[in-house]
Amino acid sequence: MEQLFKVLDEMASSPDNQYVTINNVLEVYYGRPVIKKYVESDYNRLRQALYRLKDVLILKNGQTIKDGFRYKKGCENHLLKKEEEDFLDSKVGDERQLFLTGGLQMLFKGSTVLEHLVELECVSRLENLKLVKVISPYLGKTVISFRYHQGYENMMDITMHPHLLKEYNSRWFLFGYVVNEKDENDVVCFSLDRIVNPKSGFSITPCSDIAFRKAPRYFYRQYFKDIVGVTRMKDKAPETITIRTTNYMVHKLIKTKPIHFSQVQIHDFDKEKNEGEFTIEVIPNMELQTRLLSYGDGIYLPGEGALQNELRAKILRMAERYKLK
Repeated sequence: MEQLFKVLDEMASSPDNQYVTINNVLEVYYGRPVIKKYVESDYNRLRQALYRLKDVLILKNGQTIKDGFRYKKGCENHLLKKEEEDFLDSKVGDERQLFLTGGLQMLFKGSTVLEHLVELECVSRLENLKLVKVISPYLGKTVISFRYHQGYENMMDITMHPHLLKEYNSRWFLFGYVVNEKDENDVVCFSLDRIVNPKSGFSITPCSDIAFRKAPRYFYRQYFKDIVGVTRMKDKAPETITIRTTNYMVHKLIKTKPIHFSQVQIHDFDKEKNEGEFTIEVIPNMELQTRLLSYGDGIYLPGEGALQNELRAKILRMAERYKLK
């Protein structure tokens, strides 16, 4: 319904102050003339929502919505926002946790969000968050197909064997085998925010005519073992990375919040030398670079190597952009 309400908001807040009808909105939404009895559900939802919000509408004849309406000045997008709020208010317990935390589980003393005592990091407006619930029933069971924006640009039609939904850094990813790939046993990762949401809703289509292929037992435990985040570089082996700290607080932060489970403290922080040292055993990727850069000048990677060179290039570009004139 979000796309339908978005169409309504755009039309009702038109700068030319033209009055619109529910039929006008549905015709734009469907891209063709409509007959009320065939779109009864959408028609009634719009009508009920508009009657609840009559205080923000200007009616064409001052009495009924069916003759035409538009928003009062300053109420643009009011319906969409109101519907989102009503949608969240209708959720309680586990469902509310899903929509407020990106699917992460929270610990509650009571049944409402106002009573919880422990909260995990979340992005409450994460794009396509509802897909967590839509895709979950198919995991490990049924082949699915969907449209996908590769790099937010190229549109692709994907058919895959969904194995795993994984959250990282408040973002959701879907892993599995893709049908008709050159190597169908290669795992591919898709971010949920790039799955296309057409006007008719999320188009996740089950393909029951294709036999489902499961991943080997413990496969994903090994898949994520050598990486930070979700990106595993193909045909790359783990390497030992030395992280030298130059700030006592940063050293203690890394010690108490390890970058990777393989992390080992080589030297505790020496306040006289103003340095400490850790090592990790991982396959370098973008998520690792992001994590390392987040510590600013509190760390550096000694020696020469591909990872050091990539970080150095990024730091130099950043320094150039922040250079005072």
